[in-house]
Amino acid sequence: MKIVILNQGKNHHKYLISKLSEHFQISLIIVEKNQLKPDFDTYHSYENQQDSYEKEVLLKNTDIKLNDISRTIESENINDEVVVSSMNKVNPDIVLTVGTGLIKSSLIKICPSGFINLHGGDPEYYRGLDSFLWAIYHKDFSRLKVTLHRLNNKLDDGEIIEQEKIPLNKKTKIFKLRTENIKICLDIVTKSISFYEKNGEFVSYSQKKKGRYYSFMPGVLKEISVKNFNKFVTTL
Repeated sequence: MKIVILNQGKNHHKYLISKLSEHFQISLIIVEKNQLKPDFDTYHSYENQQDSYEKEVLLKNTDIKLNDISRTIESENINDEVVVSSMNKVNPDIVLTVGTGLIKSSLIKICPSGFINLHGGDPEYYRGLDSFLWAIYHKDFSRLKVTLHRLNNKLDDGEIIEQEKIPLNKKTKIFKLRTENIKICLDIVTKSISFYEKNGEFVSYSQKKKGRYYSFMPGVLKEISVKNFNKFVTTL
């Protein structure tokens, strides 16, 4: 079984790919270098804690090199011709994308039945970027979920394969959420690929509603989300 993973080379992506490689042969890794940036300030100080926590807990303060896991290609845009050409040569059974820009049909048609996407939220309510932060901003804590879905030509719109809630308790800190998110991602992807390996297909169901699209959250709104989150966990 040939697996291709599309990502942006962030620490939590490296963790996911490294752990998946312990269970499955990764045929190709593609890193999108040109990451979308907003024209307004999105920074919040909790993100420094988030980065430090991920390096310590996920990477054990080591430098994971994707080239050591599998052949790795870097491209400015995930839809560049070099990506299309490289994937065509692999002829993958499964393509997993995590954290990249919008995937176009030129890529999807290479592996239409096995193209899957990890979304850090509930796409029936929150599509696009910073999904768990937007859910927290709206005090919609029941929507703090991780979703694995089929990829189609619409953003975060494909049939859902697996979905799990992010567990919370009184001691949960907001800077730990992305780590908890990626651990659940690893679990549901591992189970889903194992099922595909055994049965030759994914089982999925259509989304019942189309969630609102959200873009980057401004830093000033992140401060509101942090306060909402801290207040909520004290009630657990």
